Amino acid sequence: MIRLELKPNESLDKALRRFKKICDREGLTRDMRKHSYYEKPSEKTKRKDREREKERAKAIRVAEKKRTKARKARAKSLKKLASSGDKR
Repeated sequence: MIRLELKPNESLDKALRRFKKICDREGLTRDMRKHSYYEKPSEKTKRKDREREKERAKAIRVAEKKRTKARKARAKSLKKLASSGDKR
């Protein structure tokens, strides 16, 4: 349950804006939109499959980004070692 107390000298518009922010943060608005219409079980499974695929693709992108970053750091350190060996 969301509770909002008006601050002293706070306008109704500001309080309403604050209430909407709280509702968004709590996920109430998203939940209301989701339950505003009936979703068939087959549509629900398709949606969940799409969401899982999206998460999987994101995890792959993040992992690839980390690997690329590690490769670049390794190459940089090897280059640094090679250049320091040439000076001796």
